[in-house]
Amino acid sequence: MNEETVEVIKSADYRIGTLRSFDYSAFARSGGAKRETPETAPEVPVVLAAIRLIAESVGTLPLHLYRTEANGAKTLATDHPLYKILRHRPNAEQTSLELRETLVMLYLLYGNAFCEIKRDERGVVSALEALHPSRMEVTRIADGTLRYVYKEPDHRETVYQPSQILHIRMPSLDGLNGMCLTNLVRDAIAHARALEAHGLQFFSNFAKPQVVLSSENAIPVEAQENLANQWRRLYSQQSGNAYKTAILPHGLKVTELNASMESSQFLEARRFAVIEVARAFKIPPHLLQSLDGATYTNIESQGREFVTYTLLPHLRRIEDAIARDLLGDDVGVMFCEHDVHAFMRGDTAARAAWYQQMQGAGVLSINEIRQYEGLNPIGPEGDERFMQLSYTTVKRIVDGADNPPQEG
Repeated sequence: MNEETVEVIKSADYRIGTLRSFDYSAFARSGGAKRETPETAPEVPVVLAAIRLIAESVGTLPLHLYRTEANGAKTLATDHPLYKILRHRPNAEQTSLELRETLVMLYLLYGNAFCEIKRDERGVVSALEALHPSRMEVTRIADGTLRYVYKEPDHRETVYQPSQILHIRMPSLDGLNGMCLTNLVRDAIAHARALEAHGLQFFSNFAKPQVVLSSENAIPVEAQENLANQWRRLYSQQSGNAYKTAILPHGLKVTELNASMESSQFLEARRFAVIEVARAFKIPPHLLQSLDGATYTNIESQGREFVTYTLLPHLRRIEDAIARDLLGDDVGVMFCEHDVHAFMRGDTAARAAWYQQMQGAGVLSINEIRQYEGLNPIGPEGDERFMQLSYTTVKRIVDGADNPPQEG
């Protein structure tokens, strides 16, 4: 490796890969016990499932840039420089899905997500590059504008103006920083982690209960300690001698403590831990593999509720942040929107009935229906709209305009 290559590596901007919000001093004060932070929260399976579900759902939705025409119609603004960045390739390394997935995961874990807005010599947006929220400090300065200070891995500080940052935030109490969800529900996350640790410890002991060694004769304190050490050495799992026949001194008895997973309601506690995390992230439990109470008839409606009550607020925050930070003077004429039709579709029978109603009312054309189903248009004739002949206005009925002429 030559000196030039080494210098390039040293100067590389590893913004996403380095985390700085872990509270190491609190970790030391706790005697080594795990303290829940945004970095450690995804180690808990149900938290990882929750943030992956939301982030991947948002990332897989197409994000389109539209232009509002004079007649109020919206058309895809494929000729706008920002369309390609938002829809396909926001930077040289990431796809649109990957960047939005990253931003949503950071935003769910830390309460905020940031992108540096790169511009070309004409001032046109040319790329979006994610910045890690644990390194960003947002303050309001004397003139009322926001100030973004980013701590680089080499301890330098980069100051950004609001026009240089795309900022997506969770609900905020101060208008500057979003609430950190993983900090607010750290106790629920710690509870889920404790259950994982308990299960691991229990089954690492071959699911065998603890034992008590007792004797009718008095045992000196020194002998008690030696006896306990000898038992662990000869018959514990760690020694590799588990399940071997124990030979006990005269008068010594072994009593098993009958604590079990059932008596401690371990499975019920684990189900409750899933519900708590699902409640915090506003996710239907069945999407986190907790199917208690789920039925064939209600699970589809719960899936649509996930889109309406969970995804839509996140999608609107992203769309509004893009409008505020990227569109500038084009706001009102240009807007971006996620296509959620694929998530809102029901089963085949329900879709067919809805399409029939919308086509009969003249709301949808054949080509629009085919577009929703991911099919190609059939040609200009597919843009024709149809309406039932029996449909008319009340006024035409009163005036007799739609009454057929009477014979004879």
